[in-house]
Amino acid sequence: MRFRILLATVLATALAGGVFAQTDKHVHEHGSVESKASADAKPQITAKDLKDRLDKGEKIIIIDARHELGGQILKGAIHIPMDKLEEWAKDADKDSVIVTYCTCPHDEAADAEVKKLQTMGFKRAYALSGGLDAARSAGFEVVTPADK
Repeated sequence: MRFRILLATVLATALAGGVFAQTDKHVHEHGSVESKASADAKPQITAKDLKDRLDKGEKIIIIDARHELGGQILKGAIHIPMDKLEEWAKDADKDSVIVTYCTCPHDEAADAEVKKLQTMGFKRAYALSGGLDAARSAGFEVVTPADK
């Protein structure tokens, strides 16, 4: 009986801790998300928030971070793989809002480009959470590279 009471107490404490735990992420008013957990955390933006900002007329540079396009790209996006990013950045406005995306399971290529952009002085660079699939689900037009 004591074991059951002890087990119930441990479970109740664990569950209560989860309910009252604070998140380590901060959502900005413009929809980007930053994790406060580590210095290596990359800022992200959801597809819905990106679409809302674009619909309001905000100028945002969208970069497809994949090495190969695979026959599809977001309409209006530019294809800049990591090995071409530094060259592109030489002439880019460091105050621009930049959103990178990929089709990686955990946004690895997009996150890597955001990190690289940040080291080059771009403070408003974000990875698109969920990448191309999330953008498609949010209503973005996906085209073949020749149609963009």
